Amino acid sequence: MPPRPKYSKEMILEAAFQLVKEQGIECLNARNIARILRSSIQPIFSYYENMAKLKDELFIMVNRYHMHYFEKMATDEYSIMNGAILYIEFAVEEPNLFRMLYMSNGYQGKKINEIVENATKKSLTDDDAIATGLNSPEKMRLLTDLWLYAHGIASMLVLNQLSAPKNEIEAMIKSMYELLISGR
Repeated sequence: MPPRPKYSKEMILEAAFQLVKEQGIECLNARNIARILRSSIQPIFSYYENMAKLKDELFIMVNRYHMHYFEKMATDEYSIMNGAILYIEFAVEEPNLFRMLYMSNGYQGKKINEIVENATKKSLTDDDAIATGLNSPEKMRLLTDLWLYAHGIASMLVLNQLSAPKNEIEAMIKSMYELLISGR
């Protein structure tokens, strides 16, 4: 009977997640994962045909982690605005994961509406007070405009091109939210 594998697929994926979270997507390779596991690269390739397959599964894992982050968002009359603020908070707290999700080729070829829907699924509720005054296309336009604004702020923070305290960022988002609502 052959020996049981010492490393599971989940352990390898978790090591890849920690590597990207701490060092960034550019450090993702079999040797670095093996170093974390204190093993050779053989266990990695016993589960994954190549690094692209591992990266695909890792992208799904990081995206789930990102969506889980939004579960703390209250769905109230300001859920669209709160979603934008949480999006920026995620970028500040998890810059390497944010880079992987939104500043790499993970979303390559997707349309802006698909990205906005993925990034703001929790905001797309009928409980939102704004929903009572806007039809679906108008609401999607509001989400798109606010998401693009929030993404710009988040990207600039991640790239150290902007430095602002949390209360200032919240004020910027609130101001843009109100501007977008008043223009509808």
